[in-house]
Amino acid sequence: MPEIIELEFHSKDLSDFQLSRLVRASLRKYTVPIKAFISDALIADDTCLGVSFDHSERDDAYHRADGSILRTGKIQSARKEGLFWPLESQDGNYVIASFKRDLDRTSFLKLLQSADSF
Repeated sequence: MPEIIELEFHSKDLSDFQLSRLVRASLRKYTVPIKAFISDALIADDTCLGVSFDHSERDDAYHRADGSILRTGKIQSARKEGLFWPLESQDGNYVIASFKRDLDRTSFLKLLQSADSF
């Protein structure tokens, strides 16, 4: 009797808008080295959560963590460069390519308003 193995695949289809933002963000030259680009960004507890792309770190098989959920370290600074927001965090520099649609930029604007911690 063969053993039955059940697999579930989860994926996220990106909209044309998200893809174009990621491409444009990745083609831009930044003043600091970028660890990853973040789509569907949301700010929570002074960190950024989102879907990671072009991540500089790789797993044991040398695969990038593209498409996985990423949480940055505590955000130390944020600034605007062109259309995008590079973030400096405890564990590196990231670029927000797009914000989570339902939450808009509300969580990010709250972080900027409390900028006295930067």
